[in-house]
Amino acid sequence: MEIIRQLTEAHEALLALALSKKEALIQNDMSRLSKIVKEEPVLLKRIATLEQERIEYMGTVTMTEWIASHPEDVETLRVLLSTMGKLRKANALNAELLEQSLHYIEWHLQLLVPEADDFTYGQSTFDRTHFNRNA
Repeated sequence: MEIIRQLTEAHEALLALALSKKEALIQNDMSRLSKIVKEEPVLLKRIATLEQERIEYMGTVTMTEWIASHPEDVETLRVLLSTMGKLRKANALNAELLEQSLHYIEWHLQLLVPEADDFTYGQSTFDRTHFNRNA
């Protein structure tokens, strides 16, 4: 079943990008991360096209129904589902790494930027005189 093999290859390529993205996030390599993010839409478009072809080829039959009538395709579908599962896990990890990075950046910004109260003048400022009234 050629369409499933092509879908598997496309998902494996996307998985490779997800693993590269993980490394780029860990190493804080933003230029590499930017390149990876630009490559992803190409693969996603390819997967959408292949999925449309799969639907046209298989019709509205579910994978379980397809396997019942085409037992020779079990392994091919199993590899696809396994790759998709690995991709799901890699994407979840990358989302967690991004979330941690954002929290880290937010924490640093809070350290660098004073609270809003530091910019306002309180009553204590008016209580102090900075000039001699007797002059």
